[in-house]
Amino acid sequence: SVPLSAVKLTRIGPVLFTTASSTLVALPVVLGKVEGENVLISEGADLDTIIVTDARGLNDGQIVRVTTK
Repeated sequence: SVPLSAVKLTRIGPVLFTTASSTLVALPVVLGKVEGENVLISEGADLDTIIVTDARGLNDGQIVRVTTK
């Protein structure tokens, strides 16, 4: 599951953001059951996919600086 804040609803459907060479890439996903503040991802992302945990204000193709916690 991922935080609800990681999901952005777009005209093509829900997406998660990942990065490729400091550029955001929108990853279309299929949402599953909501569990509290998290939602299950049933299709579109693997368990090892590194995602942005707060998608507010983000857009596909945007240049970003990647940091880790």
